[in-house]
Amino acid sequence: MASKMNDRVDAMSFSEKVLHSTSNSSELDNFSEKPHAVAGVVSQDVDIIEPPADMVRAVPGRLSPWTLMVVVMELCERLAYYGASLMFSIYLQKILGRTKPQAVALNRVNQFMSYATTILGAIIADQWLGKYKTILGFAILYLIGLVLLTLSSADFSIDGGFGLPGFCIAVFAFIGFGTGGIKSNVSSFMAEQIPTGYKATKTPGVYEDSKLTVERGFRYFYWSINVGAFIGQMVCPQVAKNKSYTLAYMIPAIVFFVGIAVFVGGSKRYTKKKPQGTVLLKVWRCIKYARKNKREGQKHWLDGALGAADQEWNDEFVIGLQRSLRACKVFLFYPLYWALYNNMSDNFINQGMTMRRPDWLSVDQLNVVNSLVLVIAIPLFDRFIFPLLRRCGFRLGPIARITTGFVIVVLGFVYVTVLQKMIYTKGPYYDFTGPDVPVGATNDISVWLQIVPYAA
Repeated sequence: MASKMNDRVDAMSFSEKVLHSTSNSSELDNFSEKPHAVAGVVSQDVDIIEPPADMVRAVPGRLSPWTLMVVVMELCERLAYYGASLMFSIYLQKILGRTKPQAVALNRVNQFMSYATTILGAIIADQWLGKYKTILGFAILYLIGLVLLTLSSADFSIDGGFGLPGFCIAVFAFIGFGTGGIKSNVSSFMAEQIPTGYKATKTPGVYEDSKLTVERGFRYFYWSINVGAFIGQMVCPQVAKNKSYTLAYMIPAIVFFVGIAVFVGGSKRYTKKKPQGTVLLKVWRCIKYARKNKREGQKHWLDGALGAADQEWNDEFVIGLQRSLRACKVFLFYPLYWALYNNMSDNFINQGMTMRRPDWLSVDQLNVVNSLVLVIAIPLFDRFIFPLLRRCGFRLGPIARITTGFVIVVLGFVYVTVLQKMIYTKGPYYDFTGPDVPVGATNDISVWLQIVPYAA
């Protein structure tokens, strides 16, 4: 259906890649506005800041090793998150004895925590710690949660009645906050490692453009999300099915520990911008000032903040805020998208549990189809399709990409609806409401029919 984004969002299917491929356009514009410099000195990794007069064609540059260290850390974090969370639905039902609605509810609380806490992570980074320290701090919190989740799934915890309480504490108090705090900072921190400007190549008239390099960085960042998700979704459910959930949850904990070690290894080479205060409070004060100082005939309701004396903002900030608020109108449609997307981690799995499948397959593993599509598609788009489109003078705009993504998701859910109707028309249990329906009952319809919505 759609895949994971950091978000992430969180790995992406084709539809989500189309939707999110321009989600960082404002960040890209910011990177083009001013040099990647310290104390006013332009980085030696670029030649000039303004577009060269003799530039015929711009190309993306290579990603530095320390930029890739951030990407590797994200790969490990996404492997941990999707490897563990993918098992929640079945784990809650089969091991902890929750009903399907209860399992879905707990899973959705986990998803809510993972995204709601991004605001907290952003404020802490902007106001006090900076991105590097914030990412590292929340990563340690996250790792504690993974260890606690592993311990809570052990036989002695389940037998002692600590299984469900331990799960809730690990997921809601540690993992949810940890992944949210990382999510709000890690992608932009990766982009900050790319020097801004243009650098000459060996070919006359061809320059490396940092905006294109940042675009490449984000594509491989999202590619790493899908690689991590693919490995986690492939390995962890099989370990849980054939060994134990304790061992299955231990794998994400170990992998994420390795990811943190890699991330810390690049510490001395990272570009670390000092915190300059959260813009959210500044925006709030600007809005309050504008509402209090309304003027007759003003074109925009924020115009009251223009020309303000002795305030922390200037007219450029107010104009930028006006543009941002106009751009945010598109986000009114995003809740509809995510309401559909989040079914992949619970209701899709519940649907698969009612379908005929091979003994070796755990139904939650079909999520790997979603990740595999992106693991293949992102390098394909980066190396061939996007360069071809640029050379042809064709650039798919943000609204067109978002609309295309929405259409693909809607078509995928039409398919899922028809598939559910087909399940109910097949025997031997039809709509599973009869008196003799056993636990784990399935109808005579292949689970492989779910591949289409997972890949959409």
